[in-house]
Amino acid sequence: MFDAERSAITHHYRPRNRNTYITVTANAEVCVRTPIKSEQAVRNLLKSKENWIGEKLKSLLEIYSHRHVPGKTLRFRGEIYDVSQFPKLHKKLEKVQKDVNIEKYYHQFYREEATLTLPSRIEYYARKMQMHPSEIRFKKMRRRWGSCDSRGVVTFNTLMMQLSYEHIDYIIVHELAHLRHMNHSKDFHGLVRCYLSDEKRLRRELREIRPI
Repeated sequence: MFDAERSAITHHYRPRNRNTYITVTANAEVCVRTPIKSEQAVRNLLKSKENWIGEKLKSLLEIYSHRHVPGKTLRFRGEIYDVSQFPKLHKKLEKVQKDVNIEKYYHQFYREEATLTLPSRIEYYARKMQMHPSEIRFKKMRRRWGSCDSRGVVTFNTLMMQLSYEHIDYIIVHELAHLRHMNHSKDFHGLVRCYLSDEKRLRRELREIRPI
């Protein structure tokens, strides 16, 4: 149960924001982006939202935490699978003694899948959008699904393979759109929406999903 007075929250003070945005991540983190500076005022606001936050935490934890058991299950393409359905990974995990090795084999799996699956999707949208990166990279990232720098280098998180295909496509289009708009302006989101009509929904959902 969420307690606004005692629970840990992440308070991002954003003086330029007109509104307060509350998100609940799959890691059971309550994040607040707000023009309100006082932490106590933020907690008072959260208190009025305790029931909603509690339900959100319960729902997300059931989907992304409770059902996933490291070494036993695998989050892949938006679903949770028994790891026995992936014989190569399963064989490696059966011999593992330490958690650090479990994580290593999961990341190897995701990297292999990313390098097999993502290039064709990236190329499809690059042609469609007429946005061509100078270089495409794949790496594991803890807090970001992707990035694009001023040199036109686009980097994708290999842990994207945990997500559904529609979320994967959103990340690809999002990062390619940065080749034209290196910001998150209305023009940027409008460009993404030209290729993905559900841009707002997908963006909102991805705020609440974190790599595991």
